[in-house]
Amino acid sequence: MAFYDWETETMPLEVLSGLQLEKFRAQVGRVYRNAFLGGRYRAAGLVPGDIKDWDDLARVPFLTKDDLRENYPTGLLSGVMARVVRVHLTSGTTGVPVPMVYTAGDIEVWAACMARSFTAGGLTRDDVVQQAHGYGLFTGGLGFHYGLERVGACVIPTGSGNTEKQLRIMREWGTTVFTGTPTYALHVGEIALEKGIDPVRDLGLRLGFHGGEPCSDEMRRRIDERLGYAAHGGGMRRCYGLTEMGGPFAMDCEYVTGIHVWGDHYLMEVLDPLTLEPVGPGEPGELVLSNLSFEAMPFLRYRTGDRVTATVEPCPCGRTHPRITRFLGRVDDMLLVSGTNVFPSQVEYVLLQHGELSEHWRIVVGERKGLHTLRVQVEPRPGVALDESLVALLEGRLKESLSITCRIEPQACGALPRFEGKAVRVVDERSRE
Repeated sequence: MAFYDWETETMPLEVLSGLQLEKFRAQVGRVYRNAFLGGRYRAAGLVPGDIKDWDDLARVPFLTKDDLRENYPTGLLSGVMARVVRVHLTSGTTGVPVPMVYTAGDIEVWAACMARSFTAGGLTRDDVVQQAHGYGLFTGGLGFHYGLERVGACVIPTGSGNTEKQLRIMREWGTTVFTGTPTYALHVGEIALEKGIDPVRDLGLRLGFHGGEPCSDEMRRRIDERLGYAAHGGGMRRCYGLTEMGGPFAMDCEYVTGIHVWGDHYLMEVLDPLTLEPVGPGEPGELVLSNLSFEAMPFLRYRTGDRVTATVEPCPCGRTHPRITRFLGRVDDMLLVSGTNVFPSQVEYVLLQHGELSEHWRIVVGERKGLHTLRVQVEPRPGVALDESLVALLEGRLKESLSITCRIEPQACGALPRFEGKAVRVVDERSRE
């Protein structure tokens, strides 16, 4: 098992906790100089010197995505704009974009976290990496790129799209590692088979680092098989990150026992979303993150909206930093259908238990006579027919899982959209009046 920074990655928990407290206190002093955040802290009766130990953590107000959008573009800058060397933004498809700005020091921290993550996942300087996360305002492309180069791997910056060219480059350059969203990885494998390319026989892919959207264990298993990772002795590693924390920063290691969150740079809390009190070990809750190292725009106690379970038990790989062991859904993705909360991840979990189905599916929410309706469109795998008994079985299992009635709508093979970036899983046809 290789390490990028052995001493830091295997730091005893009590030493790590002390370092986190020291850095958290310093960050409170940094953000206190920001007009908006300083005003909020003062309204809460908090000054930087009040943070003495972890019992004082609860005194620090939370930060939400609405705060970021209301202060767009630079209202949450804690440094000076003259030191900013990079700007990234979310797409803003659901509202005002979320910004993140970086000093040169922030970029160094980000790249080092990604280099640790890739090394933990099994990347070496001998690998040839095809980097198909999109470049541009999206944090994934450059976040992956700098971490890959830090490890010393050879990087081919293809970006997303042009799938036939991606496959040609894989064969011509002997690509061993592929990155991109999970759905795009599956799409690449699908196109390969259509073109008569057997990933196991004709390609040499052994590792995939995939992020940017949720990925269930079953989807991971299908990617491992489809692209030949498992056959070549490796596997897929899930990546986690968000623009609000600087971009992607955490990853599975080779043991795939959870996503390592680098505690010397990020403080992780898992809280009950209603009481905002810490949950017990291994219990589900909302992930709350604090960036302990960024200079330009550090966010403290940011409510991510991600529902997770986590552990601080040491990993078999030897790393001691906390791990996210399971993702249960994102609040932003939640649908309210006839008073019932529905998470797309619940639907995927049920569907992908059935080998007759492909990975392509879509939820359609509509209205009929004033009532909400829920339909799930699915595709069979090539050469498979979906009979009425399977449709009835799927409808029963979805009702059991979701506590709401939905209708399965089988589609022809290849009928549902394919995506080169994040998949769009939900079509909401309800009126907005």
